[in-house]
Amino acid sequence: MNNAARAKLFIVVISTVLLIASVIHAKQAGQQPSATQAKPEEQKPAGQQAAPETLQVLKGMPRQQIMGEMQKIATAMGAQCNFCHVPPFTADTPRKAVARLMMRDYTMGMKRKDGGALTCNDCHKGEANFLRTRPFQGAVGKKSEGLQVLKGMPSARLTQVMTAFTKALGVECSYCHTDSFDEDTPRKQIARFMMTEFSSGLVKQDGSAVTCNDCHQGHARPLTVLPFPRRQQQQQPPPEKKPNG
Repeated sequence: MNNAARAKLFIVVISTVLLIASVIHAKQAGQQPSATQAKPEEQKPAGQQAAPETLQVLKGMPRQQIMGEMQKIATAMGAQCNFCHVPPFTADTPRKAVARLMMRDYTMGMKRKDGGALTCNDCHKGEANFLRTRPFQGAVGKKSEGLQVLKGMPSARLTQVMTAFTKALGVECSYCHTDSFDEDTPRKQIARFMMTEFSSGLVKQDGSAVTCNDCHQGHARPLTVLPFPRRQQQQQPPPEKKPNG
């Protein structure tokens, strides 16, 4: 065998060896996960994905459950997501702060007297500002037939309850009553509504009674005095000065 034949045979053998080695390497690479591919045991089920870092009250809850809770809130309020959220989604807003307060201090901090859980829909029933949709406005001038919710209560106890109302709301008797004590007013109707629908039907998580002061704490409109974040007002550019002449 001459030198040219030997050289050709050597090249064929080397090529064959390299081809076999390439095939074996490719099979091994296909069986091993790449560095960027998560291992099966590290992948989380769809319902167990981590919650967004901006969550506070619902922090740690699976994403699927969070979306379900958000949908319940939207339905109870009769609103869409943009009622509380604005771009970017992580931005804090006054309504998000109110929602956190209501969940923490009300729906999670209280329960029904029968032990049932309290939900947003128990109060809102599809209305964001549910007190504004009640027929309180037509109450002025009507005569109420004595006491209604507190009917039959001894006068000494009644005085204590009324005094507790004024302290809880930080007001005087004239806030609800007119010179004619029997005259009905919107605020008297709201007080009846709050007693029948809230304080008399709810208890705290430890079973103790719910009072007006638990929510109002000396303010007739408690939500207006809390330090919620305020929407930033867009600054208007100063008006252009017209040239003299």
